[in-house]
Amino acid sequence: MEKIKLCCAKCGFTIEEYTASELAEVPRKAKRHKYLLNKSSICPSCLASGRLKEVRAAEGAAVCPAAPLVEAKSSSAAPATHDHNTRLPTPMMDALAQGPWPSHATELKKTKYPVQMYEEALRQRTTQWGYGGYVSLPGVAAGVLVRASARPEITKGSNFLRIMDPCGNFFKTDAMRKLCDIADKYAYGLLHLLSTGGDLEMLGIPTENLKPAVEEITKLGFDVGSTGDDYRTSEECIGPAKCDLALYDTLGFRYAWYQRFLDDIQYPRFPHKVKCKFAGCPNDCVRGCQKTDIFVCGVFRDLPQIDQAKVAAWVNGGGDIALVCTRCPGDCLKWDASQGLSIDGDSCFRCMYCINKISGVRPGGDRGVAILVGGKMRGKYGPMLAKVLVPFMKAEPPNYKEVFDFIEKLTEVYDANARKKERLGDFLLRIGINEFFQLVGVPPSPQLFAQPRTNLFYHWEPEEIKDERRSD
Repeated sequence: MEKIKLCCAKCGFTIEEYTASELAEVPRKAKRHKYLLNKSSICPSCLASGRLKEVRAAEGAAVCPAAPLVEAKSSSAAPATHDHNTRLPTPMMDALAQGPWPSHATELKKTKYPVQMYEEALRQRTTQWGYGGYVSLPGVAAGVLVRASARPEITKGSNFLRIMDPCGNFFKTDAMRKLCDIADKYAYGLLHLLSTGGDLEMLGIPTENLKPAVEEITKLGFDVGSTGDDYRTSEECIGPAKCDLALYDTLGFRYAWYQRFLDDIQYPRFPHKVKCKFAGCPNDCVRGCQKTDIFVCGVFRDLPQIDQAKVAAWVNGGGDIALVCTRCPGDCLKWDASQGLSIDGDSCFRCMYCINKISGVRPGGDRGVAILVGGKMRGKYGPMLAKVLVPFMKAEPPNYKEVFDFIEKLTEVYDANARKKERLGDFLLRIGINEFFQLVGVPPSPQLFAQPRTNLFYHWEPEEIKDERRSD
């Protein structure tokens, strides 16, 4: 069988490998093959930038020469050695260490962290760290993040690795101990456990220690990446592992996500980073609506299910049913002592308010997911909340093909039309949500409106308006 490899034109490092049958039978692989051929790439081995070369040969034949090992480039923001914890006084940290309770300041001094940075942060009431950049590392196409320093006389900077954590953050104790040993050996001895991006970060790795640290981490079975213009590490709520309100299996969904999109997580190819979060219900415990470009939220289409006996018991036990009815966002709850609780289906937002407050009310049974896009905390136009793109879609395990196919399509639209370093929310603001609906093939529906329209001609075409005038 013929093997097709895409190799670095300079060093011969194999970026992707396919068979002829895969390109003929698997549309996604064929599309990625065409994409990589037509777009400039960065070789993770020699860090050369340019078009890849395609080499075809029979299976088993030597196709591309082995890529030579290249040492990581040094960075102006690379950290100094770990001789940071000198005997300089730290009066404000010492004050934090007073008292009968354990102190993080005391524990921090036991590590290799430059405690003078923290002392100065306490004194000036602002962090002495800033945003940095990337350090190129052979074998890690997404690069390694650098936290820049505002006080180079204390420390020049700090590299840190992002490690993709297991679904649900269920680390085995022996794996966590080994990660701690690697952090002690190569870094500050600190782990940022479960960041807001849904990963584990190993802090304070000198540039010369990056390569051996990555090698030991990958030997444990963890992937390293989530940096640059790619899918960032996704985060999911605990879902069915603990919460009875989860409307789909967020843990299984995230596992299937990594199975399908791992290439796009480790190899940057988008105009800007794309953050993704998965919430099991509209309570959104992962803050996906606020922080992510693509947010998959569990929803239900039918009305909440009411157990009238449990609701009555809750009321008799002191539950303030009148307050809950008054504060319902859709003003759709009605309580009658003789007939029980009723819900006006036309006004119900499915917002989970009554479900959270009343023990006898539970989500409906017609369950799926909504897909929202454009949320972020920072960017060219500041914070934005995500907007509903698809109000309901069935999420069918184990592959969740319909959802993933749609997400891949909308990401391709973003990749093809957005400007460099333009977040998805900024892209939507520039072209308009109507144009984005047309590009991804989503017809507008009432569920997509955040508020009533003020312009009655919002979805009218000029030709339709002219036709109406002629009929008058």
